[in-house]
Amino acid sequence: MEKQIYLIYGGDSFIVKSKMKHVIATYDIDDFNLNIYDAEETNISNAINDASTIPFMSDKKIVVIKNAYFLTTEKLKKEIPQDIDSLVRYINNPVEETILIITAPYEKLDERKAITKALKGKAEVLFCEPMKKVDLTSWVKRQLGKQNIKIERDALNEFIKRVENNTQIAVNEMKKLLLYAEDMDFISIDVIKKVITKNVEDNVYEITNSILDNKRSKALEIYNDLIMHSEDPLRILGILVNKYREILQVKLLLKDGKDQSAVASHYHCSSGRAYYMVKNAKSVNMATVKKHLIRLEELDYKIKTGRIDKKIGIELFILGT
Repeated sequence: MEKQIYLIYGGDSFIVKSKMKHVIATYDIDDFNLNIYDAEETNISNAINDASTIPFMSDKKIVVIKNAYFLTTEKLKKEIPQDIDSLVRYINNPVEETILIITAPYEKLDERKAITKALKGKAEVLFCEPMKKVDLTSWVKRQLGKQNIKIERDALNEFIKRVENNTQIAVNEMKKLLLYAEDMDFISIDVIKKVITKNVEDNVYEITNSILDNKRSKALEIYNDLIMHSEDPLRILGILVNKYREILQVKLLLKDGKDQSAVASHYHCSSGRAYYMVKNAKSVNMATVKKHLIRLEELDYKIKTGRIDKKIGIELFILGT
């Protein structure tokens, strides 16, 4: 029997999007009968109203609700009021002529929520597992092999490290690499370092650790590398502030008697990541974290009021001046 509701979710947004396109392609639907609503920008009641109406000169229509953050513990900076009850009612009594597709590009859903339970009970659930390192390695070799290009092992490992098993980033960076290596037959690690952008969050995490370890020249080197790859200093500043706030929060959790598993639960992260968060928090005293955080917030104000250049301001923070 044909499914009328699909739930597609997983931490890799590229794979979620690809799976959604695959489901849509299985139906012979014209553009007039395919409507997509972004839950991060609009109330889902608009999508439900659409799903409840008959198709336009067709047997079927598809309505997509993307970025269904309300199935998770995610919070938006700008809260969108959502009529979840209308969605629950629709799930329990769907329109026969409508295919409703809900996508949630998130690693985990909140299984405690009634809407999540209702969807999982009625929908065709498609979990999009992120590409494993071994799969991504084979994929990189295949893409380069199509152009008769070989890659040395260290260069391949560096590519994998920089794209962080994120399929969307891997696809974008591979396009860039193929353009750069158009007349090459071999790719070295120097090419990868020159062409492929490092994962920003990981680099800023490394900058933070280097500052706290008083390895400021290393922190500055990483920062300059990000700038060379056209990263916006304000974005770097924002991640730096978040990292310091994270350290401060973990220290407060530890002070409150919480352990690694409680940190993992609080941040909805893996035990491995929680281990490093706890280790990082224990390695620095509270006064230092607070002092650096105050300086970062002051710097943010100075940059936004035009009192200091954003690139130079962050350099001075890294250097401790």
